Amino acid sequence: MESSYRARAPAGKRRCRGGLLMEKLLVIRHLQVEAANAIAGITWGFPAMTSFLGLTHALQRKVQAGISNKITLSGCAVICHASQVQAHSNNMSRENYFALTRNPLTKDGSTAPFNEEGRMRMDISLLILLSGPTPPMFEDELVEFIKSALLTSRVAGGKVKQLGEVELIKDIGAINRESGTRKSFLRKLLPGFALVSRDDVLQSHIEESQKTPLDALLDFSIKRMAAQTKGDRAEWRTERLDYIGWLKPIMVGYQGISDLYEAGEVGHVRDRTCPVQFVESIYSLGQWISPHRISDLKHLFWQQEYHADNALYLCKNNYQPDAPASLSSETD
Repeated sequence: MESSYRARAPAGKRRCRGGLLMEKLLVIRHLQVEAANAIAGITWGFPAMTSFLGLTHALQRKVQAGISNKITLSGCAVICHASQVQAHSNNMSRENYFALTRNPLTKDGSTAPFNEEGRMRMDISLLILLSGPTPPMFEDELVEFIKSALLTSRVAGGKVKQLGEVELIKDIGAINRESGTRKSFLRKLLPGFALVSRDDVLQSHIEESQKTPLDALLDFSIKRMAAQTKGDRAEWRTERLDYIGWLKPIMVGYQGISDLYEAGEVGHVRDRTCPVQFVESIYSLGQWISPHRISDLKHLFWQQEYHADNALYLCKNNYQPDAPASLSSETD
């Protein structure tokens, strides 16, 4: 696997009283995508955040080339309204199987080998942080350009089937400062769920269980059944972790496993103009949360980070919950 992703230093911005940078907000509602990639590393069911931050970076390149090179798209939030993985179940074994397609025959008439590719349909809304000069006469042109760019872009490898409203909000800080305004804005994203990072829950589970990071992560993705005997009968029950919320393993970036090669040094890559590094996936824990429960808009956004010393390409989200995720006598 190759990676040409490089984090860019954000331009200078002023901080507002609400905690968010003085940035504008690009709201893309109900983006319906067909045949998106449902597999992210060893996880499946929804694309990785690297796909959506990649879309954000691709939109930035198009905007800078076609509109203004002073505009920067620095972060992205994802709200999923509906999703359908293209799979079918075997009732006998209770397993799910992806609905795969056979590739066309090769020139010699044989079948081409293929890797398993999980596909899905999804209806999502995207919130993208935007900074840079956008005069009033320039806003309509920017919105129309974003619409055209999205209709010709790939979203997590899928095709855009339909696009809803695209809106440019000039001051996100004003929305975040007033509780009523923020709640009114977030309710417009319902029904749906936003994906946020819960690395704190995973770290807490590792410390409490004394398990390896991989075993602790798998605890959130597998179902354990235990039998309780009552005389000559056994009753099977599902063992559940003492955590609340819709918690799921997710892929959050890449770890470099080779040197960083100069552009053009490695053959058979997509872009021979960018440096290339072989990487492996990094996993963490995420949570699907209803947007109306967000107390600060900055908790929604994912941003990219690059650590050259450790060869880390990360998607970071600074969600901070109002209540602990572990069950107690007060939260039960």
